[in-house]
Amino acid sequence: MSLKKYLSKLDDLQGKKVIVTGGTSGIGLSIVKHLLFFNAHVVILARNENKAMKVKQSLLEKYPQGAVDFVKYDQSDDQSVIKACEEIASKHANFYALIMNAGIFQSKKKQTRVDDIYCTIKTNYVGLGLFIKTILEMIKGKHRYIFQGSFVAGYHLKKIKSLQDKDISTWQQYLISKSGVESLYYHYSNNDSSSFYLVEPGLTNSDIIRDFPSFIRGLGHLFMKTVSHSTDKAALTAIYALQKDVAPCYIVPRGLLTFMGYPKIKAFPEKRRRQYLYDLLDQTKKC
Repeated sequence: MSLKKYLSKLDDLQGKKVIVTGGTSGIGLSIVKHLLFFNAHVVILARNENKAMKVKQSLLEKYPQGAVDFVKYDQSDDQSVIKACEEIASKHANFYALIMNAGIFQSKKKQTRVDDIYCTIKTNYVGLGLFIKTILEMIKGKHRYIFQGSFVAGYHLKKIKSLQDKDISTWQQYLISKSGVESLYYHYSNNDSSSFYLVEPGLTNSDIIRDFPSFIRGLGHLFMKTVSHSTDKAALTAIYALQKDVAPCYIVPRGLLTFMGYPKIKAFPEKRRRQYLYDLLDQTKKC
């Protein structure tokens, strides 16, 4: 089945406002394009305002009737997160869904740690934890909350005593951060007033390795092109979560090892609940 034919089977989102974090590149940008195709009103949260304005202009050239707003948002910066939540509460509290897509694999060397936490863990997990907690406190009512997870959360994870532990390898930092996203989903999925979804994009040639040295980026993109699907296809699990009324819900690509393919609903593995990671997050907040 072609991507175009698959999209034609999904429902229109006319009149529905959807917020997307990290919506200016990679999977996030593909999510935004799909949303505009379905006539949704999109609110992009991103760090770089200049880049966001260029992306907005490009999107509106393709979708001239589209509605696109921007909120400045840096998930590694607590003050930025709080300020973005306040702006959402004042201007966009009527949103239909919030897609929490923003994330990094590794930051630049000068930004190794933030608030004594590895930047990857701070951004992907601690910052996200602050964001969703603050949004739920500020905005009441029933909304859809979609966490962007990763199949790597199923890999072996070395247990840590604190999110501020040192000497954690780059790969383990990423595993901890993405496993932490799943722990947030599991923690909040019993909430009765809203609907929570965990989606995985599969393996895709996104720009998550943008801060790596150029030769590593080149090799990485070459490898990914041969074994992965496009960001447009990887974005479908998040779009599928907007179509389904069953929640909590775990959505992954249907192909081998959930690397590629169109979305399907799957039971969330008990071994990946990792309550201890949420407990560590709670301890970090109290420090």
